[in-house]
Amino acid sequence: MKKDANISALAVRSSQTAGGLRASNAVSAHALSTTEASSDSHQVGWRLFDRIAQPCCALPLLCTYGALLFLVNLGGFPLYTKGETREAVTILDLLNGGGVILPMRAGVEIPSKPLMMHWLAALISLAAGRANEWTVRSPSAFCAILGLLVCYVYVRRFFEEKSALMAALLMGTSVQYLQAGGARVDMTLTFFLEVALFQFLAVAEGLSRSAGLLYWAIACAVLTKGPVGLVIPLSVAMSWIAVTGRSSVLPALRLRRGVLIIGAVCGGWYLAATATGGMAFVRKQLLAENFYRLFARSDVPTGHVHPFYYVEGALIAGFMPWSPLAALALLRYWQRPFQVTARFSYILVWFAAVLIFYNLPHSKRGVYLLALYPALSSLVAITLSAPMERPSSTLQHWTSHVGRAAGGLFIAAGIGTVIGWVMLVCWPSAFRNVLEWLGIFVQDLSSNLRSAAMARPFALFFLTLALIAAGIWIAWGRRSIDRLVTGIAGGTVAATLIINLFIQPAIANTLSVKEFAQRVRQFAGPATIYYFGSINYGFVFYSERDVKFVSVENPPRLIVGSEDQWPLMPVSFRAHYRVLMRSNPTELDGSGRLLLLSRSA
Repeated sequence: MKKDANISALAVRSSQTAGGLRASNAVSAHALSTTEASSDSHQVGWRLFDRIAQPCCALPLLCTYGALLFLVNLGGFPLYTKGETREAVTILDLLNGGGVILPMRAGVEIPSKPLMMHWLAALISLAAGRANEWTVRSPSAFCAILGLLVCYVYVRRFFEEKSALMAALLMGTSVQYLQAGGARVDMTLTFFLEVALFQFLAVAEGLSRSAGLLYWAIACAVLTKGPVGLVIPLSVAMSWIAVTGRSSVLPALRLRRGVLIIGAVCGGWYLAATATGGMAFVRKQLLAENFYRLFARSDVPTGHVHPFYYVEGALIAGFMPWSPLAALALLRYWQRPFQVTARFSYILVWFAAVLIFYNLPHSKRGVYLLALYPALSSLVAITLSAPMERPSSTLQHWTSHVGRAAGGLFIAAGIGTVIGWVMLVCWPSAFRNVLEWLGIFVQDLSSNLRSAAMARPFALFFLTLALIAAGIWIAWGRRSIDRLVTGIAGGTVAATLIINLFIQPAIANTLSVKEFAQRVRQFAGPATIYYFGSINYGFVFYSERDVKFVSVENPPRLIVGSEDQWPLMPVSFRAHYRVLMRSNPTELDGSGRLLLLSRSA
């Protein structure tokens, strides 16, 4: 009996132990399933992104995306900024027989930069029959779109599809990248540098044997903006080789071929340009635009002088609306670091080398940093796309905050657009008062904004609706990185279209001297028009006349110049002229008018 009792007690204890183990296993299984469910919930948002990121979807998507950002209404408004018109007059001189090697800007100035962008624009203008706003802006616009495709193709090749598509989306809708899509040389330079820097990594990693593409891209970069097109790729490559000890890649680079290509193409043009322009060319393009920007001289004004920390602030502003996402990527890596491969370290060195390089000159501009935007966009995209078992609560917390802020900003922008439209239609005087409060005193701006809105009312309505919808999509619902990226990219496209279809045309039509230049050309006929004061490149482009400066000793019949500078001319000279025409203001504060003056009998 005692033996039977002991057996029964053992059976009970075994049963209890088994039950406890089953309960413990059930708890563990529940915890595991909860973790897996959370992980699945985190990854489910990427599934659609995975499908879209495949080349068959991503490449057409990026082409459409780029066309919406950079081609819509590209030639729909006149040139009005100094930067665009300055490049336009060089293109005009190319077309008017000023020479292919070194045309003169407005017929009197040596261009500040080499001519790759101008040659491209001239070829497009020849195909179109004449130079106009579209042909002048198109090289930068097409280079911007090609830059998105290049970013996707190379990042996909080095890493994977999700990172590639995200990097292209981030880069394409950053403020600085969007601003550089006009008639400026910086976007063309960025495209060739992007090809060169990515291709170097492809050769170094054994993914490509085409070292020639690397050197041709560098040569084109040099012919776009000078020696910086060689210095940046060389600095990045040497820094990466030094950091990683990968000197074994040097034979694959075929350096002698590179020296031959770059020396023949770039050296040939610089020799020909020096023979054409003499020491004036050397002083302008090699010394003033390059050497003296790095090593300042008090007697050589270079402009854009800023303190050493200026570029960091310019980068944060220029990378908007993605700067908060870059901070999230940094937080994500800090909390869940992953192995840094040679390819990732190269992108990191690319970013750091360009940033440090542009800290060195005393002459700084935010647009100079465009060469690091492919690297920065790739770093952010790769970090945020890295696999995670489960996002930390801190990362989720800050992702939620960024989502609310971005969504609120887009909603506020959409509501502001609606309020502005209503004020333009119902209370135009109140709208003008708001502009004056902002320091904008040009009366025609409000009427031009109203005309632009009335010309495309349905487009304005749907784009405003899309802007608000993007804000709601980001701010409410499940907040995740994929939702942030798609929502911010979509909202930025809508905002960019509103700017390009309505706001920028209104500003351009208000400030451009196109109409004034055409009236002056019609009035003067074949007569020569002389110029006094600083050159207005917009007038030169639209009047299609090279500048001939006035001589006080031999006063001509017709002269054109700035109303602000006319009082600086000698009184005895001014006494013999009367105003025939006055242009619209060329500045938002109402200043900057041009005058056409005629000599009295």
